[in-house]
Amino acid sequence: MLLFVTVAVAEDGEQEMADFVGGVYQEKGFAVVLDKDTALVNGKLINRDRDIFITPKGVYSNDRGTYSSRNGIVVQDRDLFSGKDGSVVGSGSLYFGGGGQTIVSTGVSSTMRKP
Repeated sequence: MLLFVTVAVAEDGEQEMADFVGGVYQEKGFAVVLDKDTALVNGKLINRDRDIFITPKGVYSNDRGTYSSRNGIVVQDRDLFSGKDGSVVGSGSLYFGGGGQTIVSTGVSSTMRKP
């Protein structure tokens, strides 16, 4: 299967959340990055507290691009994410590979801010 993730221009910190959702979490469907610490993936919430990502699949920790969880390890090298479920490559706003198709939308926080 292929994983496709498109990411709009992200605010500070939102790109890391988009990378996590598309390159590490890799769930098929639709994802929205609400801000640098919050995303919705198929209606399920993902929260981030510094280098810890809390997801419906469990807790992931990030140490300089190495994400670990009870499900295994995913290593990020720039736009390449490699783990036990295969590899995902990012090119601009598109991520492909892995276990399905996912669309990631970012930039929501800038449109939701109060003037």
